[in-house]
Amino acid sequence: MTDTNPQNHKVETLYQIKPQEKSRHPYSKSKTESIESFLRAAKHEAGRLLENGTEPNHIIQVNYKIELPVKEIKELWRKHSRRLRSAGIVAHATVEITKYKRTQWATNKVHYHFVVKDDRTPGELEELFEGLCRLSMNQFDFKVGVRPFNEKKGGWKGYIAYHVKYRNKKGKKNYLFKRGLRLRKYFIINKKKWWTYPDGITPRTLPSIKKQMKRYMKIKTRLKKSEHLIEVKHRRASRELPTDYAKLREVLDNETDKTLYDWYSILKGKPTVFCTEPPDWLLGTVQTQSDKYNALLKALTKRLQDTDRLPVYYALQIYHQW
Repeated sequence: MTDTNPQNHKVETLYQIKPQEKSRHPYSKSKTESIESFLRAAKHEAGRLLENGTEPNHIIQVNYKIELPVKEIKELWRKHSRRLRSAGIVAHATVEITKYKRTQWATNKVHYHFVVKDDRTPGELEELFEGLCRLSMNQFDFKVGVRPFNEKKGGWKGYIAYHVKYRNKKGKKNYLFKRGLRLRKYFIINKKKWWTYPDGITPRTLPSIKKQMKRYMKIKTRLKKSEHLIEVKHRRASRELPTDYAKLREVLDNETDKTLYDWYSILKGKPTVFCTEPPDWLLGTVQTQSDKYNALLKALTKRLQDTDRLPVYYALQIYHQW
């Protein structure tokens, strides 16, 4: 068992108190040089995860409750990751500085966020992670928590930016690791099973993901050029009428995914990007009928979730963080 007693180790400060804001190099993806380069690297990692076909179904957090030197953190990760791989865990993990909940100041301790694709129950996964950690650590020196994705906030897709720390919770500071410690930020458990095509099964190479990311940037540039915010006609609220779901399905069946995307954006108050012409009832009548508005929004969401049109898929990521 690794000696995790802090009294037996000289523990150095793990984080930067005042990191540089800007990078010396405009394309740097260093995770420690500056806040700018860190965000650039996080954005790149977020892009890879958006392109990846694997859909995790659990969030697992492992907190180290004691301060540890870099050497011990690396050694513990080597042991934990090897055992998790042997146990069949398929996951992407990030490590970060732990903060005091009230003040948000750094504690000089670290914790890991895992997003895991696994058919075991939350209780079984918690027991598995705790059991593997106990092989190298004292039971009181760590804590394991398992929770599901919040589907109201976009599920896995909506969690990615926070997971890699490209986007933080409002008002919460992100601490960079101290330069020169050589602590990795992102990790993969069972790489061949994690990086996949959209089916979530077929193994995929990182170069193919990089190629797709370049295609994403081209589409993003094209969409930005065609942005158009359509004004909604504000009318006096009218009496609620029941939703005719059969007619609603018929209307949606006759439209393309690009048209449905623009309708969805209008309802959400976001720019349209496919230059389609919205019907008058979408701009006025439906806005005054809350039941019809919610029914249409729900139906559009369901349709667009299954889109096979790449520009529509990317537009949902770019403008709606799907």
